[in-house]
Amino acid sequence: MKLKLWLACCLLSVSLSAQVPADANAIIKAVNAKYMKAKDYRADAVIDTRISFLKILPQKAKVLFKQPDKFRIKATGIAILPKQQFDNLFVLLKDESSYEAFVSGSEVINGVSTMLVNVIPKKDTGDLVFAKIWVDVKASLIMRSQLTTRTNGTVLIDYTYGAFEAYALPDKIMFTVEVKKFKIPKAVSADINSTASKVPAGKEPKTGKIIISLKNYVLNKGIADSEF
Repeated sequence: MKLKLWLACCLLSVSLSAQVPADANAIIKAVNAKYMKAKDYRADAVIDTRISFLKILPQKAKVLFKQPDKFRIKATGIAILPKQQFDNLFVLLKDESSYEAFVSGSEVINGVSTMLVNVIPKKDTGDLVFAKIWVDVKASLIMRSQLTTRTNGTVLIDYTYGAFEAYALPDKIMFTVEVKKFKIPKAVSADINSTASKVPAGKEPKTGKIIISLKNYVLNKGIADSEF
């Protein structure tokens, strides 16, 4: 009986090992393969900024993307996003020669079992200093990322997928930013200051959120370069 149980455990272990890539490079390669299925897309978006010193209503926008790295947001009003927009991480990961990666553990994110992969850029001249990505290995999807940057501190990004998860395209992206380190683009700072909400000194929240909801994806229909 004990021998049968031991054999069953061994077979289960082998089966799980066959299903889950054993190293970080294999995990990232599978993530890249899924992301590359979307040659281009456009989508409707709503950008909801929840930062204590800003008072901005949710903004409607159009999101456009074209491989390898063309990206644009067309908003009807003021749209605030971190410098590390939601495509930047994938652009980095595509160049496998530009970073070192290693698995450092596993964690359950929103009920999904993930493997935690650390990514260290080989060059220290860029804005990104260090990245962590939590990957649903079975689906080859990034569920969460944490980017340590020079300009905006640490940015945590959570991804929620729906109908287009086969292309790694999320229905919702939530950025959590460090309020004190978050930088507002100079081009819109004057407009924002005129509508800033007043928060008593010493009671400012340490973090804020920017939530992007996406729908009505139009996928792989072609987008002219002139639209960017």
